[in-house]
Amino acid sequence: MQMSAVCGAGGSQPNRWETLCALQGLLPLLRKNAADLGRIDMVYWFDQADAEIANIIRGRPSDAAAIPALIASSRQNEHS
Repeated sequence: MQMSAVCGAGGSQPNRWETLCALQGLLPLLRKNAADLGRIDMVYWFDQADAEIANIIRGRPSDAAAIPALIASSRQNEHS
């Protein structure tokens, strides 16, 4: 399913695709604000969330098994 077809569909109530599309639209703003605040760790997580949402919208399976590895490699954990 193409992103434009999924995100362009509208109805009387938000569905999961509209919610994902709305979240994907907010992530660049969240990433920018995190960067402005100097929160590189949050920028990293917003980038990861953006990539994961894009994969879900494109119909690619989520890689839930990769989440623990992402947490372990987080820049936040490097400073702990």
